[in-house]
Amino acid sequence: MVSRELLPIAIIALMFAIGFFAGPLVHTNAMGEMVSHWGADGQADGWIQKPLGLYMIPYLAVVFYVIFLLIPIIAVYRKNIEHFADQFWGFKVIFVFMMAAIYVATLAPALGIWGNFDPLYIIVPAIALLFFYVGHMLSFTRRNYFIGIRTPWTLADERVWEKTNHLGGKLFWVCGALALISLVSPIDLRLWIVLLPFIFAVVCVYFYSLYLYRQTKRVHERRLRAKGRRK
Repeated sequence: MVSRELLPIAIIALMFAIGFFAGPLVHTNAMGEMVSHWGADGQADGWIQKPLGLYMIPYLAVVFYVIFLLIPIIAVYRKNIEHFADQFWGFKVIFVFMMAAIYVATLAPALGIWGNFDPLYIIVPAIALLFFYVGHMLSFTRRNYFIGIRTPWTLADERVWEKTNHLGGKLFWVCGALALISLVSPIDLRLWIVLLPFIFAVVCVYFYSLYLYRQTKRVHERRLRAKGRRK
């Protein structure tokens, strides 16, 4: 329904409104740059020109949201995507909300808000929330070329798709939990606690789908040979 798309659109509009009203209040250096990046220790280590810093994340949110809207229209397996349309809508809302949370967390220090508060305490939970929701959504996805764990073997076999995405969902939940744990871990380990489990999850589902496909193929070949003997 078109009406429920008003929620993610409203979140994006709010981001632009925040940028518009916050613009005159943003602190900049002598070169007209505002803080744009923080290291794992929570200290600012990157700057960007003010106009770009104010609106880059809102514009990125618009780009991603438009892509999400186009996916059901251009998808080959359109019926399959319609099967989990509610979960996909939830993903759009969570994704845009995550972008908004990151935007506020990165903009607040440039406004002098929160003092020495580490923006990662907002950014990381927002990313963890996305991990958790993706883990939930993967259990509902059906075979398609845009959403879910897409390998040559999941796309070739519906059962391989289903089992691989179920495993991927569980691994995304683990990634989300570890992302939250990273906030109370030593500073020099934070990035690795978030990044390494995600890399492991990607590698794991890739080879798991290959294993399942080969296993399924062997079973199919045995059945064909058995039929041949009966004849």
